[in-house]
Amino acid sequence: MKCHIAKGVIVRTRRAGLVMIAALGLVAVAGCGGAGNGGDSGQGKVASKGGTLHVLSPLDLEHLDPARNYVTSSEDVGRLIYRTLTTFAAAPGQAGGRIVPDLATDLGRSSNGARTWTFTLKAGVKYEDGRPISSKDIKYGVERTFEADLPEGPPYARTWLVGGDAYKGPSKDKSGIASIETPDDRTIVFKLNRPVADFGSAVSLPMFAPVPADKDSGVRYDARPFSSGPYKIAEYELKKELTLVRNTYWSPATDSVRKALPDKIVIDLNLDPAVIDQRLIAGQGQDANAVEFEPLTPASVGPVMGNPALRQRLITGDSINTRYLSINTKHKPLDDVRVRQAIEYALDKDALRTARGGPIAGDIAKTLLPPSTPGFAPDNPYPSPDDKGDPAKAKALLAEAGHASGLTLTLDAPATTTGKAQAEAVQASLARVGITVHINAIASSAFYSTVGNTSQEHDLVIAGWSPDWPGASTYLPIVFDGRQITAQGNNNYAQYSSAKVNARLDEIAKMNDSKAAADAYGQLAKDIMQDAPVVPFLWDKAAILVGPNVTGAYGHIAYVGRLDLVSLGLRK
Repeated sequence: MKCHIAKGVIVRTRRAGLVMIAALGLVAVAGCGGAGNGGDSGQGKVASKGGTLHVLSPLDLEHLDPARNYVTSSEDVGRLIYRTLTTFAAAPGQAGGRIVPDLATDLGRSSNGARTWTFTLKAGVKYEDGRPISSKDIKYGVERTFEADLPEGPPYARTWLVGGDAYKGPSKDKSGIASIETPDDRTIVFKLNRPVADFGSAVSLPMFAPVPADKDSGVRYDARPFSSGPYKIAEYELKKELTLVRNTYWSPATDSVRKALPDKIVIDLNLDPAVIDQRLIAGQGQDANAVEFEPLTPASVGPVMGNPALRQRLITGDSINTRYLSINTKHKPLDDVRVRQAIEYALDKDALRTARGGPIAGDIAKTLLPPSTPGFAPDNPYPSPDDKGDPAKAKALLAEAGHASGLTLTLDAPATTTGKAQAEAVQASLARVGITVHINAIASSAFYSTVGNTSQEHDLVIAGWSPDWPGASTYLPIVFDGRQITAQGNNNYAQYSSAKVNARLDEIAKMNDSKAAADAYGQLAKDIMQDAPVVPFLWDKAAILVGPNVTGAYGHIAYVGRLDLVSLGLRK
C-alpha cells in the first residue's frame, strides 16, 4: 500500500503480485496510545449517535475511485463510503491487522488447491439508492481495474486471475473476464492462475468494492463513487472539502465493522498543517468535534507533550510501514551499486526523523522490513555513528566509482511542509559528500501518479511502503519485483530488477511452510539491501491530536497509525 503523505512525506502502500502464505499470521504490533495509553480518546465519555465530525487534513485525496484508491489516507476515507468483500477489523493494535468479513459472509472458501475462491454476499446489503448490492457489481468493479485510464490500483487482478494478462476492461470487452463467475446475485467465484492462500485478505482492497455498471463514469467516477457504506457523498469540492452524509439504506445489521455514529463527516482538505495543530490544541467551537487527519507537525510535538491535558487527547498509533529514500537504478550513475551504497552511507537518518518530529515519529529503520513483520531479520548493512551518516565511507565509494568531484541528482518530494523538511534533510546529507540535490516538489494530489510514471520519475523519491495486509509477501514482491514495473501506476520506484531476486520471490511464493517462507523473506530483504535500491530511514508511528468531544479514537496499523475513521463518534 502506498503510504500516504504524512503532513509532507509520502509513503506508498500496496501492490503485489505474488502469493502470501496465509499462515504467516498477523503482525505483532504494539497497541496504540492516547488517553492514558488506552488507545481511545474517549476518557470515559459515552459516544452519542449524531453530530458533525470534522476532519482537518493538510492533504488532498489522490483518488476515491475504488479502482484507483491505493493510498492509505484515501483508503481510510474510502471505507466510510464503500464496502469490500472483507476488510480490516476496527480495532487498535494487533487486533486491527485481522481481516474480517465485510460484504461477504466469511473470508471465502477455497478449492482446487487455493486456485478457486468462492464468496457469498450477506443478505440485505444495499446501495445509497436502496437497490441490492449484487455479485455482478463486484465483478464489474474488479473488471474496471483493467481499464487503461485507471492504472493506479493494485495489480492483483491482472496477475492472479486466469486471463488477466489479456483482458482490457469492460470498455473493450463488455462480456467481462471469464475467470470471475457470478452464478447468482449473492455468489461470486474467482478462478486464479496460481494458489493464493490468503486471497480472502486480498479482497479487502478497494478494488473489490461493488460498482454498478450504470453508475460508472470512467475517470469522473473518482469524484462521486456510489455508496455501499454508511455514508454517501453530499458534496465534493476537489482540493477543498468532502462532505459525507448518511446512506439511509445502510444497515448496521449487515456491518459489524463500521459504527457510523456521526450524522455528517466534513473533511477539509489542503489546510495549513500548523493551523490544524493550533486549532486542535485550542479545541474550541466546532474544533471540539474535530480530529487531525495527519500527525502533529514537529513544531507542535513539544508543546503538546509538555501539557498533560493535551496529552490526554493525543493518540499514538503504531504501523507496519517503512519509509525510505528510493534510488532510481535505471538512471546513470545510479546504475552503479557503489554510487547507491555511497548514498546509503551519506544519508543522515536522524535528521530525517527530526524533520518528522523526532522519536515520537517512529524508530530509525536499519532494514527494509519492520521488526513486527514475521521473518524479520536484524541487520544494519550501512551503519553510521548515531545514525547520522558516514561521509568518509560515502566519499570513498564515490571516488571508487569515478565521481570524486561529485554529481548532481533530482529528488521528487511532496510539496508539503514535512515533505520540504525531509527533502532538505536529504539535500544537506548528500551535500556533505559532494552530491548536489535539486528538489522537485510535487502536489500531494498528484504525487503518486507522477512518481509512478516511469518517464516522469527522477533520480530519488521520498517514499515508503505498508503491506496490503501484515506480512512480507505484500512488501518485497510489490516494491522489488522487476516484473511488476509498469509505465504508469508503478510502485517499484527504484525500477530495481534482479533476475536472482525475481526467481527467489517465485520460490518463496511456492513454500507451504509459513515460518520457512517468512524466514526466507527476511533473508531476501537482507540480500536486496546489498544492491542498495532504497535507503530505509524510519519505521513509522503517528501522533494525532483529537478534539475534546471526540470518542472512539485509536491509531490503526493498516493506515500507518492514523485514526480509524469508521470508529469515531462525538459526545454530546
